[in-house]
Amino acid sequence: MNEQLSQDLADVGRLLYEKRLTIASGGNMSVRAGNSMLITPSGVCKGMLSGRDMIEIDISSGEIIGKGKPSIETPFHLGIYRSRPDVNAVIHCHPVSCTVLAIQKKDLRTNLTPESLMILGKDVPMIPYDTPGSDGLAEKLIATMGPSKACLMQNHGALVVGKDLMDAFFRMETLEYIATLQLKCGEVPGLPEDEIERVLAMSK
Repeated sequence: MNEQLSQDLADVGRLLYEKRLTIASGGNMSVRAGNSMLITPSGVCKGMLSGRDMIEIDISSGEIIGKGKPSIETPFHLGIYRSRPDVNAVIHCHPVSCTVLAIQKKDLRTNLTPESLMILGKDVPMIPYDTPGSDGLAEKLIATMGPSKACLMQNHGALVVGKDLMDAFFRMETLEYIATLQLKCGEVPGLPEDEIERVLAMSK
């Protein structure tokens, strides 16, 4: 197991917990490590993890390497790594504002600020509800999310991907910030379409 990546996962889990982006034992995180992924264990507070708690899983076969009980959401983590070679880290948690939008089935608006467009992209899909940990949820997430950088999950929470763990962490933090702005601002106009395209071109 890659000890540095395992410790990085623990460090990011602590950041998520300290910033109230996840609570109790909610949420899960993973990072690509060659042909394997390292993922957080099931039922453990993300703010209290150490590097040795992480579980290694072969991405191709889904076989657990070593011991431990991985997150219940292992199926969609594996699905993302198998279908998205551009992704090296996945973070799923239940931040309050994102989850409010997900329960209300309201799409997150990335057109409110330039920063949200640069970090989240133009579209943040809403994933139809399915039972947590199920293959059905994994299939819906992969099919609906496509190449997007983030998504909301109906009646569940939020998910982001990144080129590395910190990239994914900053994206989750931004996602929750924009969701909070949207809830506070109500129905307000977003940036005009020509400015949206200009900002998106800058971020490429």
